[in-house]
Amino acid sequence: MTARPHHTTARQAAEGFTAAVCRAEDGCGAADGRVLEALRAATRRTPSGLLVATGCLGRHLRCPHQEGNQVPRAGHRVVVQPCARDRTPLGPALAFGPLTDPEQADALAHWLAEGLGQGRRPPRRLLAVRPSHRPRQ
Repeated sequence: MTARPHHTTARQAAEGFTAAVCRAEDGCGAADGRVLEALRAATRRTPSGLLVATGCLGRHLRCPHQEGNQVPRAGHRVVVQPCARDRTPLGPALAFGPLTDPEQADALAHWLAEGLGQGRRPPRRLLAVRPSHRPRQ
C-alpha cells in the first residue's frame, strides 16, 4: 500500500483558525475596542486559535479607508483562515466586516469558538463583500 500525500478537504472540520484584524491607524484601528476584545476572548477559548493584528487588509476586502473615503463609523475588518491543529489551511479565507458594535463581534466570536469547529457556516450578515475586480492602474 502506498502512502497518499497529505491533503485536506473542504468538508474537514477546522480545529482552529488564524484571524487577521486590521489595526491601521488611519482606518479600522480607530474602531470600538469592545469589538476587538470579543475576538480576543474567542481566541482564548479556542486552543488552536490565533489572532493577529495587522495593517490594512485592503488587498483582501474592500476597504473604504484605503481609497481615501471618509467613513463616519469605522469598523474592524477581519480575515479568518480556518485551519487544522498543525495550522494547515482548510478551505478559503473568509472576510468579515466592518464590525461596528459588540453584538456583531460576539456573533463572530461565537462562530469562531464553537461553530467553525462543528462545520457551521459563518453568520452571513457579518461577511464582507470582496472586490469583484482589481482597479486598473
